[in-house]
Amino acid sequence: MRRGIFGSLIENDVYKQAEKDWFVQLSQSDMCWYDLIVNPQESFDTRKLITDYLRWLKKEVEENLDKRFIYYICSRVKIRFNINKKPSYSPFTGKLKLHILLGKDSKEIVVKTPIIDPHTNKRIKPKVDLTDKFITLTNKHGHKITMSIHDFFLEAQINIGQPTKIQYVGYTKNPDTRPTDGAHAGLNEVLYKVSNEENDILIFFNLFKVMANAINNTSPINFVVPNAMTDEIGVDLEGKIIEKCFILYFDSNNQTKNKEVERSQLKNNLLKLSKENKIETVQIYYELDKPSEYWEFFSSSVKPNAKHIFTVTIEDNNIKITHGSKLFSEVLEPWV
Repeated sequence: MRRGIFGSLIENDVYKQAEKDWFVQLSQSDMCWYDLIVNPQESFDTRKLITDYLRWLKKEVEENLDKRFIYYICSRVKIRFNINKKPSYSPFTGKLKLHILLGKDSKEIVVKTPIIDPHTNKRIKPKVDLTDKFITLTNKHGHKITMSIHDFFLEAQINIGQPTKIQYVGYTKNPDTRPTDGAHAGLNEVLYKVSNEENDILIFFNLFKVMANAINNTSPINFVVPNAMTDEIGVDLEGKIIEKCFILYFDSNNQTKNKEVERSQLKNNLLKLSKENKIETVQIYYELDKPSEYWEFFSSSVKPNAKHIFTVTIEDNNIKITHGSKLFSEVLEPWV
């Protein structure tokens, strides 16, 4: 389905004269561990696996209402399997017991999780082999599956009480090369400033659906339409606006030096939206459908939370960011 397939709507006088708000909601988020890109494993090429997936994802997005990816470069406490202690199964619960090392001091914790057969939905006890970064499960038929420790924690929904820190926000058309190819000033600055002895670097690629909520008091017709379907605001400008809203919201110390430039660009774009399209607010709702500790984000300016809801407006010729969303609480929340 091509972007702008319902573009004729924006020529409708009722719609053109309507007061509009943008409601921006997360539709998909993918995580990759940067270490697996720069340090591919000997047994299988993790860099190729990750970049091939991101290349496929880019193609799917381009062929279905083209969007831009908003990426977060994040740090999270370093976790490794303790290969000096064998995994074991509880004789009472059947749960797998694993010893995990945290951070540069290798503080040890124990995690327990059931292993579920996806075909039968029953607990099983496959053979377990470990390296410090990978776990391999082999079932009774000899079938193997290998996952990184982060993917395993995600799949098993293991929580260790550690949120994820936003270090840098950006946007890209090409997630398979940016920021993953290393030629990225923001990524390099994060890698320089954030201790790799204490942290793992994770990159989250986010896609958003942008809805225009349009109300014309002179007409009984209200509109709620995806911006991608009308292409009222082009894909690049749409992406840049969302990116800069998140940059200013999370306000990471790593992006301080360019903050006034980012603020000025967002201000100019919002003024343009207001003047040309009567779009007065950008209201953002960020939450994963299936909650995970990995998506409990915080920054140097924002406390840890799995849900981030905020509104961006222009007031007195300045950018204003407020927590909450009137559109979400009044219109959408009863249906969620």
